[in-house]
Amino acid sequence: MTLSREPVAPRSPFTTEPLGGSVTERLARLPEVVAALRREDPTAERERVLQYDAVEVIRRTGVLALRVPTEFGGPGGSARDVLSAVIQIGRGSSNVAQALRAHFGFSERLLSNRALPAERAEWFPRINAGLVFGNAITDAAGRAPSSADTKVLPDTSGVLRLNGYKFYSTGTLFADVIAVSALDADGRDVQAIIPVDRAGVELFDDWDGFGQRTTASGGTRFTEVEVHADEVVTASEGNTLGHGTSFLQLYLASVAVGIAYAVFDDAVEYVRTKARPAAHSVADSAATDPFVLQAVGDISAAAYSAEAVVLTAADAIDRLVDEGLQHDQDAVADVAVTVAKAQLVAERLTVSAAERLFDTGGASATARALNLDRHWRNVRTLATHSPLAYKAYAAGNYAVNGVFPPANGYF
Repeated sequence: MTLSREPVAPRSPFTTEPLGGSVTERLARLPEVVAALRREDPTAERERVLQYDAVEVIRRTGVLALRVPTEFGGPGGSARDVLSAVIQIGRGSSNVAQALRAHFGFSERLLSNRALPAERAEWFPRINAGLVFGNAITDAAGRAPSSADTKVLPDTSGVLRLNGYKFYSTGTLFADVIAVSALDADGRDVQAIIPVDRAGVELFDDWDGFGQRTTASGGTRFTEVEVHADEVVTASEGNTLGHGTSFLQLYLASVAVGIAYAVFDDAVEYVRTKARPAAHSVADSAATDPFVLQAVGDISAAAYSAEAVVLTAADAIDRLVDEGLQHDQDAVADVAVTVAKAQLVAERLTVSAAERLFDTGGASATARALNLDRHWRNVRTLATHSPLAYKAYAAGNYAVNGVFPPANGYF
């Protein structure tokens, strides 16, 4: 699929119900899906094919409802459960994994200090029934990403109308509804939950980054889109920290871990089936060359270590939610810093592992048919979402001076 500068039609609504079951049963359905993603990923990424069918298959596993509490009919999964699933999906396709970030992020927001009980009662059952969320958060204008140019205001008849253009809308082409950040008539940050096929909504497949090319991260335009009163939900509570934003950052690190494991899988397969020893190698085969094996070992250790720090941070999120500390700013700040440190380490380890992959073979490893360079391009793109230098700065400033990390969705 090539870049589309013209609006793209939304996909057809899902017509089958997702499978239910416990957290364990839902996660057990993933390995087969991930194996298929892994087979298709080199070609899909190279040819820029949006994987609608893969998203539908994942939805059918019931994994997209993992975080829905039991009181709303879900399995009551933890953040660790969700991010473990993301790591698995990312091992097959980091693009598909990232495309689901807005969906899982909305579920986590419903558990945060930024959601009302009525919003949980409205949206959790619908997520459990299979509703898939995309997002349209970032306006292009301004010093930093914001929603200042997107407004949801009443018209002369009192009907709410949404107008604006979003530069990034990751996953929206795969979704049923879009969580759109906007300002209301009082200048407050809100989110409008809009069906993708509503009149006035235009979707664009125009994301042209060199990595994460098929995350459906193009633009979305809203022109006089009608918004129902029950479709407007709270967004932020002024300049307060919310654990949902930390979850979104840890989500990116989880996708990176998936890439690290994909690098490991490709390194092992390449050494076993394609790599040849250098002419001056001390071994008769690449599979017995100590320096090739060292590279594979380094990659393995990077993936293992990155996963460990990410899941440890996920446990910190779970403790916060399970103990009902979402309104405790000290506790939320501590979790935010824990996530920052995990993201800093996991993404740097994965960048290094993706570079190390090419130490397992010669120039043949750069063949476009193999598309091994996608791993470096993808993780490097992920690592640009929030500057890693500021992760280290915030962690140091918190440790030395007790200064809270930034209270915004981009840290």
